[in-house]
Amino acid sequence: MKDKKRRKKLEEIVGYHAEALRLAGGISANQRRFIEVAAKYGKELEPDGWLAGGGSQVRNPEEEN
Repeated sequence: MKDKKRRKKLEEIVGYHAEALRLAGGISANQRRFIEVAAKYGKELEPDGWLAGGGSQVRNPEEEN
């Protein structure tokens, strides 16, 4: 790819990225709080078991005796 084409392609990518950020808007207070809590507590508050999506739908093929 020629330098001129490559530069044009990169400029398009930067433009699309800027437009996506503009259209997405900022982070809401609720989203910011979610991120702060995740950073503070880490995996302590991560769900496990049924809340994490595990359960009777997930089966171990070795247990099929």
